[in-house]
This record gives sequence, structure tokens and C-alpha cells, in this order.
Amino acid sequence: MKVLVFSDSHGRKELVDRMLSKEPDCKEVIFLGDGLSDIEWAKEFYPEKRFTVVKGNNDWSYNVSTEAYRYFDGVTVFATHGDKIDVRTTLFYLYKKAASVNASLALYGHTHVAKSVTEATSGVTAVNPGALCDGKYCVIEFCGGSFEAEHKSCW
Repeated sequence: MKVLVFSDSHGRKELVDRMLSKEPDCKEVIFLGDGLSDIEWAKEFYPEKRFTVVKGNNDWSYNVSTEAYRYFDGVTVFATHGDKIDVRTTLFYLYKKAASVNASLALYGHTHVAKSVTEATSGVTAVNPGALCDGKYCVIEFCGGSFEAEHKSCW
């Protein structure tokens, strides 16, 4: 199973469209905040996709949670924008929150920096897809309790 993950679209609907068109095999989409109006638009044009969304620091007018939890093929996933747990400074609280809900994968945005890193003590892997407004996103493939993240570009 492949899941499309992106964050920080910041009104760039043309990039949302380009990314979703490039990834037809991804029926599940996780949006990590800062561009919820783009998601409302995408849901209309991509009704075959299932969207999980969290609120970012620039989505103040939306009544949406800042956290989401999903389960894909044996893997528990914790998703958040990251501004509420200070991901710009440290991933400590992200790892701690993910471990507290038995998630082995923590997804976050906010920093606009694409990266994947596993914390040695908890074994939690943190993935930031980068910012879609910069053309960056991620596809995560889940299989039998494990996962692999691939960072991609719209360009």
C-alpha cells in the first residue's frame, strides 16, 4: 500500500494537482497542514482518494485537529504539523508523542525541510515530506508491518 504525504502547500493548488496526478496509485493521502483550502479543492477533483488532514499554524480558520492517527498494514502512524511541539528546535517531543501512542512512524511538516530520521532509543522514524510549495512531497510504501519513505519532487 502506498500513501502520499505532503505539507505546506500554502495555496499552490497547481502543485497539489500536479502531485496528485503523478501518484495515481496512492489512494490514501495525508496532509500535514498549512493549506487546508487546497485540500478542500483537491477533495472535489480527486474523490477516489481518502484524505487524512491535520491543521497547521496557518490554518487558523479551520476546525480541524492538530493530530491524526492512522494504521497501515501493521504500522501505526502519528501525524501532526509540528508547530505545537516545536519541531523547528527539536524532534524530542515528536518522538515522545509518537512512542506514547505506540506509533513507529511520526509524520510532520512546518520546517519545509525534507528528511527521514530514526531515533535510536524509541525506534520511531520521523518523516518530513518537505514543503509542497517548494515542489517536495513523499510517498510511503507499507508492507507487512514495515515501511519505506521516498522523497519526491513535482518538478
